[in-house]
Amino acid sequence: MLYLIVLLVSPVTSRAQDQVLADSLALRLENIPDSDTSRLSVLAQIANNQTDPRKKLEFANMLVKEATTHKSPYYQHHAYLNEGQAYRLMGDFDVAIYALFKALNFAEKAGYERGVAASNTALADVHSLVGNHNDAVLYYKKALTQLQGQNSRLQALTLLNLGDEYYMSKMYDSALVCFERSKAIYEQLGDDSSGLAYNLGNIGLVKAEQGELEEAERNVRDAIEQLKAHQDHYGIAIFLTYMAEIYQRKGLLNGARSFADSSMRISKRYGLKNEIRDNSLRLADIYAMSSDYETAYKFHQQYVELKDSIANDELYNRMENLESAFELAKKQGEVDLLKARQKNQQIIITTAIIVTIILTLLAIVIFRYYRAKAKINKVLEEQKRSLESLNETKDKFFSIISHDLRGPINSFHGISHMIKHFVKTKDTDQLLEVADDIDRSVDRLSNLLDNLLNWAMQQQGQFPYVPEKLSFNEVAADLLNIFANMAKGKQVRLINDLQGEMTLWADRNTTQTIFRNLISNALKFTPPGGQVKVSGHCEEEKAVIRVSDTGVGMSVAKLNKLFEVHGEKSTFGTAGEKGLGLGLLLVQEFVEMNGGHIEVQSTPHEGTAFTVKLPLFEKHAELQESQ
Repeated sequence: MLYLIVLLVSPVTSRAQDQVLADSLALRLENIPDSDTSRLSVLAQIANNQTDPRKKLEFANMLVKEATTHKSPYYQHHAYLNEGQAYRLMGDFDVAIYALFKALNFAEKAGYERGVAASNTALADVHSLVGNHNDAVLYYKKALTQLQGQNSRLQALTLLNLGDEYYMSKMYDSALVCFERSKAIYEQLGDDSSGLAYNLGNIGLVKAEQGELEEAERNVRDAIEQLKAHQDHYGIAIFLTYMAEIYQRKGLLNGARSFADSSMRISKRYGLKNEIRDNSLRLADIYAMSSDYETAYKFHQQYVELKDSIANDELYNRMENLESAFELAKKQGEVDLLKARQKNQQIIITTAIIVTIILTLLAIVIFRYYRAKAKINKVLEEQKRSLESLNETKDKFFSIISHDLRGPINSFHGISHMIKHFVKTKDTDQLLEVADDIDRSVDRLSNLLDNLLNWAMQQQGQFPYVPEKLSFNEVAADLLNIFANMAKGKQVRLINDLQGEMTLWADRNTTQTIFRNLISNALKFTPPGGQVKVSGHCEEEKAVIRVSDTGVGMSVAKLNKLFEVHGEKSTFGTAGEKGLGLGLLLVQEFVEMNGGHIEVQSTPHEGTAFTVKLPLFEKHAELQESQ
């Protein structure tokens, strides 16, 4: 989500705050007698130019007293306006609004139209900060009514802020009108400040929301170039983030990542914590779209940590400012005590109530913050588990594809030897028969690949289990056809010794994977002249299916670790066939998924037999009828 830059300037003057000037005027103030009315003007300038909100409040309170003594609504307006701005900067928004209404009242009494506009602008700034966008729009409009026809820099700034409120309320056409008007005033005034650059960038952001990405990019680029001339690193960092957003919307992820990295470098160089936080979230989103989930997760973790850190800093600063404001109020009470003890007592009681309310609100804020943090951590943990599950499923599926395709492909080695033999013997009839075998093998391999890819499309973080009435006789016939050329190439006999019709209640894909692995392994470890036999019979509620071979067999030690996860590589077959070492782990998992059981017997140099027991459809149907 994009956030526009709100220019919260002092509406009293179009000049920026100048702490050096404020300090110089404070020294001058010490030499002016208390009765001299020129103190009012000096106090107003000091308060206007103070950058420290606590000092601004201190001089604003002094101006309130002296302006009240001299009964000057003009300077009373300035005093309460600065007081309201000080409380706004310290985060005490309710007190700020109260002071600003006083400033508005005195400006109206004095007939000071610019002061009325300044008060309304300041009220709009406070409402904007607390998210009351409708009220902010109302007060900015009131300010513009007072400034109508002036074409001043204050009017341009007010239009810029009003456009921001419309943008936050998703009223993009109104926002665009305000930004265009503000831009025109800056250009008419020949203003060389950064206000023109912000208008250009903000217009670009509106264009982006309206789907005009090319024009949006052009405006934001121009804004960045102008801000570089002003060395406005804060604005450059933010608009670079917006460029990353625009490129991300256009699907240009490399460009988006480049702009986000540039913004991140500037933000880190100048300590812009909020921008570092926002860029971390942007980069997490970009890397996630690029399927680099590990990097995306790291940036998201960085975003959460920075978010918590900034929230803690803001909470600490708010507490510090409130404490300073309280100390200042207490000192003011001590001065007032010399004039009226009764009034001072009332102030102390009121202050105590306000502090109690503030501390209660702070306790509520802290409680809600930690509760929200706990929820976020829970969501992140769930996302982590989901990613781990997806990664595990991916590894298993790749293992299935590698194992199931390797067997049929290896059969082409045997066919190639046969072709060479028949070419040497010039036996063309046999060559034509081999060509037919190749065609059938390619068809079977293509069908196998289609089935595997279709199955992959169904994956949703785990292997689907969809049991059905399944003829194992058909499954066995298809598998033996697939491995026929591989067996022929190795000179191994493939025997189908199933006793009668066997109908299973099982998932087709996982069942085919089980016996593809077992038959492939049997052929792999059976030397030429041996045999691989698939036999089976029905026994009570189960179909007992046996895949046996006359191969190299296994030792007792290897049998005991056959279905365990370990770091050893797969053993090469009798003809040098390669493997991944994951096939039997998947076989065991899929057998159990189908409600079955697997056993193995093996004797070194004599052979191995795997026995798989799977549920029969007839027993499942009987159980359904009884239920």
